[in-house]
Amino acid sequence: MQKTNEIRRRIGAVEETRKITNAMHLVASARAKKVIPKMEYNRRFLDQVQAVIKDILLSPHLGDHPYLIKHPHARRTYLVVSGDKGMAGSYNSAVFQLAYREIREKLSARGGGNRQNLSLITIGMTGDEFFRGHGIVPDEQLGGVTQDPSLHNARQIALDVLDRFDQKQTDQVFMIYTPYKNGMAGEPICHRILPLRLSDFLDVNETEPPHAIHYPYSEAEVFQYLVPQYLVSYIFGALMHSYASEHTARMLAMQSATRNADEMLNKLRMEYNLARQAAVTQEIAEITSAVFI
Repeated sequence: MQKTNEIRRRIGAVEETRKITNAMHLVASARAKKVIPKMEYNRRFLDQVQAVIKDILLSPHLGDHPYLIKHPHARRTYLVVSGDKGMAGSYNSAVFQLAYREIREKLSARGGGNRQNLSLITIGMTGDEFFRGHGIVPDEQLGGVTQDPSLHNARQIALDVLDRFDQKQTDQVFMIYTPYKNGMAGEPICHRILPLRLSDFLDVNETEPPHAIHYPYSEAEVFQYLVPQYLVSYIFGALMHSYASEHTARMLAMQSATRNADEMLNKLRMEYNLARQAAVTQEIAEITSAVFI
């Protein structure tokens, strides 16, 4: 009886855990699906902005613009987007591996871990914990942003990045995040968002023939206005991609955990039935032996 009671307690604990993992699976699935339409709307807007920027960059009248200048010994800023919570499979660890490798390479190239030419902004509480645990204290930590990929948050991040760039506190800005592709979380990427290059826009589909757009102001003024819009849209898209990727990874992790719980329950119930059968058999044997004594 002691063994059957122990198995019964284990079955109850696994059943409670299964309820939690199954609920988390359903919530993660709903959240991932909710953000997908917003990603499509933002993609359409970003395509339009990129097409106009490409047209301006192809113009010989733009000249040398600060957002296009490449510095040979660039001070770098990294925006690393991760989750605020774990239990999402390898989602966070894949981002951290890429970000840590990129940052360590740049620090080593500049000699002995010098942080003067590198700044780090973590978007997500797990990123702050990871880098502090590896001896790299972020210059800024934005918690809660990944759980609310709003246009307001994206605009605040873009304005902060532009201010750092305009104040010559940084020469290059990179964003490390996980794109969402074909209903799955893809591999993390490191994408330069400043300064801009014509090569960044070569794959953009033209909405108008080159130089068919007539600007009411100079191309430099239009470019100066479009770059912040481009950054806001790109960062907003990256936050939504990361949000969808995180919840998709969590959905799959919780689905796997629920499946493992079902398998464990089947084994425990079989073990429980065998234990009960053994206990009943032993009781019958004891009663039978007592009758014949």
